[in-house]
Amino acid sequence: MTKFFVGLNFSNNGLLSRKIMGFRKRFDPKYTHYSFAHMSLLAPFDVDERDIADLAETLKEEIETFYYGKLQTPKLEFTGVGVYEYKRRNLIYLNPHYGTELQFCSDMIVDICMSHLSRSSRYKENKKQFLPLGVFNNEQDLFSVLEHARLEFNHQSSLPVESISLYENKLGIWVEKEVLVRFEENQAHLLHLKAMAL
Repeated sequence: MTKFFVGLNFSNNGLLSRKIMGFRKRFDPKYTHYSFAHMSLLAPFDVDERDIADLAETLKEEIETFYYGKLQTPKLEFTGVGVYEYKRRNLIYLNPHYGTELQFCSDMIVDICMSHLSRSSRYKENKKQFLPLGVFNNEQDLFSVLEHARLEFNHQSSLPVESISLYENKLGIWVEKEVLVRFEENQAHLLHLKAMAL
């Protein structure tokens, strides 16, 4: 069995992306483990080897069909920071707020992934998905960094979704197995249409 998750990848060009990277570089001890901005749509899940190709193909087909003909890059909004506690560690995160379209797409992705779940797997669903800003082992560090996070991310903002990818765990490291859909081509197509109209 192999572990997977599906995640939204965000553009690194916008102001919010640069703020997130700058914040994580200064405060997150695990910054070097994953320096790109992404957010998982569901908890990691196990898939049998023989079902991996079908999972990737089904996800790709359904997501491409869902976004076919839609020229605008989707954006995910965020509404402040929160703290999630697990295994004596504290994770500071940005709280996402899905629009209707992105929520529908996310629900579809989760349903597909659950239909490919290994029968022997004991899947534990996450109650909440979020964009991590840093993991802290002691409360003193947490409270110090939390104040900085609240000051830096106190306004509602959004990130453009650059792509949606399937990630695979290989020897404890998450690697991008396949890009399921990329949105920058849609932007280029939109610019092309505008140029033709002039």
